[in-house]
Amino acid sequence: MSCNVTLRQLRAFLTVARERSFTRAAAQLHVTQSALTVSIKSLEAELGLKLLDRSTRSVTPTLHGERFLTLAERMLEEMEQALDDLQAHARRERGLVVVAATASLVSHALAPALGVLNRRHPGILVRILEANTGEATRRLLSGEADIILTTLLEPDPAMDAVPLLRDRFGVACAPGHKLLAGAGPLDWSALRDQPLLSLGSESGIRALLERQAPSWLAHPRARHEVSSVGGLRSLIRQGIGVAALPALAALPMREDGLGFRPLAPAVYRTVYLARRQGRSPTPATSALVALLLDQVALLADETIEALAVPEELRRMGFG
Repeated sequence: MSCNVTLRQLRAFLTVARERSFTRAAAQLHVTQSALTVSIKSLEAELGLKLLDRSTRSVTPTLHGERFLTLAERMLEEMEQALDDLQAHARRERGLVVVAATASLVSHALAPALGVLNRRHPGILVRILEANTGEATRRLLSGEADIILTTLLEPDPAMDAVPLLRDRFGVACAPGHKLLAGAGPLDWSALRDQPLLSLGSESGIRALLERQAPSWLAHPRARHEVSSVGGLRSLIRQGIGVAALPALAALPMREDGLGFRPLAPAVYRTVYLARRQGRSPTPATSALVALLLDQVALLADETIEALAVPEELRRMGFG
């Protein structure tokens, strides 16, 4: 059996029961006594119980009314708390955003954006999942992540994605390495006789190299394979080998004193911002994305290009 009790009826009953007077309750609720009487009668009819005993001098709850009073107070309090929470989310005062992203995006775009977000919207919590392309995609499609920032090699109908940036591949090597001698981009063929280091098979960077780099590099005899760019950095610093990496992925290495030189012909990686198809972003997510775009724009140089188009982001609900 369905029950169509409204919040208006609950508030009307609670106010009358507390005030013990239709006159005072009507004044407090800013309604007429006749409208208040209709609300109470409709509630009693819906429940099939008499809730209030009326006399010329006062109004008192019946036995059923006393029991319902406790329940109604709890229901109204929980509903008001839920509405307050939703409104706080809408005002970007609260919220949780889960982001799965590549390490380079975390350190040089997401972390600075989060710093600004924390100052402007301290009630918004962000959970960052550092992940390669395969893992990030799985986390998004499973619902574990709200958005992902990663390389996407093939369109997926289950995702809605927009290009965020593109960065050019170059060679990362130890300081003073012979590949750094000279000016301008380095031809890919210069890597043919170098000890190459590789990322794992689930890496979007590796998959992209296997598609776009020269054919001899598609399945190189890598001296060592690691699962993260951080691992590559340690091996490169020891002079164990060199690696072909996108500019943003190599940025922490450059900041750490390692060498980086763009490769020619130019090969680019595109990093996408993606969400699940049919799932609108929350206000908290939109707030983070807006700040993320600002940070991506600051990264732009001759090897990194910001691509996000405001119209596309609005189409995806990031407004």
